[in-house]
Amino acid sequence: MELTAENKSFSKKEWQLFQYVLNQQAEVCSMSIRELADATKTSSTTVLRFCRKFDCEGFSEFKIKLKRTLQKQGKTDRLFKQDKKALHYFFERMDESFYRETLLTIAKRISKTKLLILASDRESTLALTYAQQKFARLDKIVCVEEETTSIKSVWRTLSSEATLLVFSNKGADPFLESLITECTTAGISTISLTNRSTTSIARLSERNFAYYFSDNQAADSLSSQIPAIYLVELLFDLVTDCEDR
Repeated sequence: MELTAENKSFSKKEWQLFQYVLNQQAEVCSMSIRELADATKTSSTTVLRFCRKFDCEGFSEFKIKLKRTLQKQGKTDRLFKQDKKALHYFFERMDESFYRETLLTIAKRISKTKLLILASDRESTLALTYAQQKFARLDKIVCVEEETTSIKSVWRTLSSEATLLVFSNKGADPFLESLITECTTAGISTISLTNRSTTSIARLSERNFAYYFSDNQAADSLSSQIPAIYLVELLFDLVTDCEDR
């Protein structure tokens, strides 16, 4: 149930009820209809009329729906706090010299490549799309290798001047693992951005950057892709600096 006045036609007494319920949601869930009427200086009839405007037959049904709404809000608040904390730790780590040096090493490799091959698992397509748009501004051939539309005939001819950049929050995907192995065999440099350094994709790659984001987020959630998108921004700036020197 959405506790909103939108598309509701409230009387003056009903507005009093709405304001009280909005500000005292938890308390209202434990009240009787008479207690709510007394607290708002209205009547039981007014409370029932108010409940019907939220598609509830009575006050009991209204309280049940209100409790569910509060539970959902509580879950959302907890997830928001978890995301905020995880992002805070991530950005703190980005200031450490080890991470900066690792990124700079990767950027130097990308700056020397003529063909940049991008690939991702299904959960990291947002980061992949952003990287494709961002790196397209560089003086390089940027292409995406997909399971359904392979461009292997293109990168095989430029293997010595090509680099594969893989995005995978989970760090495990049969298609990507096979692609990394094939590129390595062909002499193509392989780089991966993953959530952990112990994953199969991280171990198979020539170079890996693990961002260690919270495991509380689903692999395909928007917040789980923020680190990879931020890393694309950093890499783009570092590659640009390398090429300007």
